[in-house]
Amino acid sequence: MIDGAQLKRLLLAAALLLLVSAGASAAFGAPLSVAGGLALGYILGAAPVASWAWIVQRAMASRTGRILAAVLLVLKLAFYSGALYLGVTRELVSPVGVFAGMMGVLLVLIVGVLWHKSAPAKEIS
Repeated sequence: MIDGAQLKRLLLAAALLLLVSAGASAAFGAPLSVAGGLALGYILGAAPVASWAWIVQRAMASRTGRILAAVLLVLKLAFYSGALYLGVTRELVSPVGVFAGMMGVLLVLIVGVLWHKSAPAKEIS
């Protein structure tokens, strides 16, 4: 299981990785839409993971919490689809950059979780 402090460190590491990648792509002559795509990909890749714990905590509390969680999920989906629609169809960001940004966040999270040593299991007697 991933804890809050580890999640913050991993998301910060992913942000730094994608910031360096965006700078390198711009330095090597790639269009700025690639760098913008990396930034949008980071936002779209990090937002679900960062908000899951908060939403689940509210959803388990009460019935109104479940309704709030459902409304938040619908709003998040609207945000994702709107950001992708406006960014990609108006050619503000590169779809390849968005994909690379989302996969960069996913890669950092997976490697970070697998690399992190978990506490030893307690023996049940």
